[in-house]
Amino acid sequence: MILPTKLIKPEDSLYCISAFIVDVMQQSKRISFDDLLDEVNYVYPKKVEVEKIQLCLDFLFIIGKLELENETLKVVL
Repeated sequence: MILPTKLIKPEDSLYCISAFIVDVMQQSKRISFDDLLDEVNYVYPKKVEVEKIQLCLDFLFIIGKLELENETLKVVL
């Protein structure tokens, strides 16, 4: 589910969706979860479910690409 496999297409993997989330979060200084969901669904070729967005945020936090600062998430380059 995180990485593409024979059964999971690259566009359905959390790895690929997470890249789009990082791009969206870098472009805006502060963004709410709902706005993030709307923006990702606007730029991503397929509809992304709320659960996948949450899993992607968890994934990015675990690998150190997101930090929690003053109760908001910030992208770490």
